[in-house]
Amino acid sequence: MIRHVVIFKTQNNAPLNEFKEKIENLKNHIPEITHIEVGIDIRFDKNPSDFCVITEVKDIEALKIYANHPEHLKVIEFIKPYVIQRSVVDYES
Repeated sequence: MIRHVVIFKTQNNAPLNEFKEKIENLKNHIPEITHIEVGIDIRFDKNPSDFCVITEVKDIEALKIYANHPEHLKVIEFIKPYVIQRSVVDYES
């Protein structure tokens, strides 16, 4: 299994709950997703990021399909104007 973890820092006016809804809805459009969740930061740390996405897929081929899927690309285009910083970790579990 591959875990794809993306951490975002966004502008103050970013609609984080709408991001969460759109991202988690991807599981209804992309069969390669075995699990997806969005975590919105609770502001415990003094220098937080704003939200993260954790996606699980079967293998690297499934990750490629997910990454290039038209529904995923639509969500990226919706989020992109609000993003200040983005970090990614992909790992096998």
